[in-house]
Amino acid sequence: MTVPAAVITCSDTSSRDPDQDRSGPLVVELLVAAGYDDPTLAVVPDNVGDIGVAVSGAVAAGAQLVVCTGGTGLGPRDVTPEAIVALGARPVPGIGEAFRAASRASVPTADLSRTGAWTLERALVIALPGSPGGVRDGWAVLEPLVDHALDMMSGGGHATPPPAALRERAFSEPLRTVGEWVTADHLDPLVITAEVYRSDAGAVVTFEGRVRDHDHDRTVTALTYEGHRQADEVLRRTVAEAAGHPGVLAATARHRVGNLAIGDLAFFVAVAAAHRDEAFAACSWVVDTAKERLPIWKHQTFADGTSEWVNCP
Repeated sequence: MTVPAAVITCSDTSSRDPDQDRSGPLVVELLVAAGYDDPTLAVVPDNVGDIGVAVSGAVAAGAQLVVCTGGTGLGPRDVTPEAIVALGARPVPGIGEAFRAASRASVPTADLSRTGAWTLERALVIALPGSPGGVRDGWAVLEPLVDHALDMMSGGGHATPPPAALRERAFSEPLRTVGEWVTADHLDPLVITAEVYRSDAGAVVTFEGRVRDHDHDRTVTALTYEGHRQADEVLRRTVAEAAGHPGVLAATARHRVGNLAIGDLAFFVAVAAAHRDEAFAACSWVVDTAKERLPIWKHQTFADGTSEWVNCP
């Protein structure tokens, strides 16, 4: 996709230490996965002036899609919508409402989010929440709408695809069954491990990630994984990289989505290598890298009746 895109992280913390920025790189990753070429990334503090300069600068540089992350809450330093409006941007109310409607069932506080979208000259400017989970939720809803919005802004018509169908598609995502490797099906370690057996393998190392009954001293009673439709492809690419590590002969992995019970197998990795050190190292790399890359997130319910989204696989 040749549409120039820019990502702006609006965060006091990340502007002081860009290494703390999690949402901006995630937006870039999602845009690249959607076919956008080399989106730029900037990090600015939470103030109207800096955000306004970053947004207007991106638009002046030719960006047709500008995605801001952070500053959409109710805190005194949450000023991203105000900074965009101050530029004279025209609101697109339906996009923010689509996000809140899609999130309401799973995130009780979704209606407090000021996520939204505006048009500024020939650019579509979107403000997403600052959490990686909010970014994933927001992009899952907005992605099907963005292409059509940009086409309309360029003078295209309304004929294809119908907005109602796009919204229906958006609300059907994130998906509970993404593919063969990110799946709602039960994971059988023996069957999966058999994929990497080789006569020249001196070591086969496996990892099992299971649903535990607690998190930070709170009792977990239920857990649901949801994944973006790109999750299967991301997991396959990650495993393919591991297969290129020194000494590695074969590798595979699976991740569950959907409703899981305590003790269920959620994530499984198997690596075969000529020697055990190489197998251990590659298996550990797949586990850690998948945790960073996979667009999968979980909703866990606690014994006290509360629940939360956790922005990690």
